[in-house]
Amino acid sequence: MELNKVVFGNFGLNAQKNNAEKSEAKEEAVKLNVGSEVKNVDAEAVFNAMNIAGAQNLAFVKPAEKKEIDPAEYLSAGRIADIEAMMGEFEDGVGIYVDALDEELPGFFAADAKYALAAEMFAQE
Repeated sequence: MELNKVVFGNFGLNAQKNNAEKSEAKEEAVKLNVGSEVKNVDAEAVFNAMNIAGAQNLAFVKPAEKKEIDPAEYLSAGRIADIEAMMGEFEDGVGIYVDALDEELPGFFAADAKYALAAEMFAQE
């Protein structure tokens, strides 16, 4: 009675030997197949094909039409006045934060980043 023949899948008393033999056989098979699958491919031809495909896709992309939206069509005159007043308050509040940033950290932020940070801080109030 041999205990070495008791194997469950790849696991057993002599599993290391079996796995080593299997991996060596796989490596030899891979080495044999690698040489037969290698093909010479022209990189320029591949890039040209990709450019043609990109041009075909570009033909199907249509830019959205830009049109002006008239708020009077959707809002009453009173509501438009309210929104304009709120925007004035918002701009004043953002201006206060921009002045504080200029005073505390002069030249640290670019103009767009400074206004974005000030607007975010004022909106959190």
